[in-house]
Amino acid sequence: MPPDAAVHAICAMGVEVWGVHRRAPHLRVVRVGIGGRPPARMPGIVISAGLCGGLLPDQVPGTVVIPTEVVDEQGVIHACDPGVVAALDNAARYLRLPVTSGSLISTSGMVTGPERGKWAGRGHVAVDMESAAAAESAERFGVLRVILDTPSRELSGAWVEPARAIRKPSNWSEAIWLGVNAPRYALRVGAVLEAAFLGNIDPEV
Repeated sequence: MPPDAAVHAICAMGVEVWGVHRRAPHLRVVRVGIGGRPPARMPGIVISAGLCGGLLPDQVPGTVVIPTEVVDEQGVIHACDPGVVAALDNAARYLRLPVTSGSLISTSGMVTGPERGKWAGRGHVAVDMESAAAAESAERFGVLRVILDTPSRELSGAWVEPARAIRKPSNWSEAIWLGVNAPRYALRVGAVLEAAFLGNIDPEV
């Protein structure tokens, strides 16, 4: 069932935009770049959509993260709209995807190594770099992320600048892994958005 307001997907990277366009072509997509900020006071429903890092040791890549809140590094809490959370959660479970919820920390830099444990110890389940800024721009806000890397499947912090990272041979094995899995998980984001907002999953949104 279509929502009663426009839905905007806020994406950082081109692969995330591609995944949404492929699976949910009728949604409006705003690309902000890594760590970017969307326009202020966006109307309708705003979804921070894309990939993220897992913080817990038992998490696996490909898990869908639908937080109930987003926290920035200063501790400011942004509660996600309960109706949006419910629509995304229902859609992900309808598609039989692994789902986790809880608190997402939104940081100014890529989180790797011991930093994951620090944020996990503060009660967060995943990390990204855009969701807090998106929350500040929205009337109704939600987050839909898919875990790309985890404490046991770590990526180099160099990938915050992909064009530079790919030029280093030491990163080439990770580049192959990313080339296979980042598009897969970006399509997963698009599929959940399509089911939540363009399918007949939750008529209350």
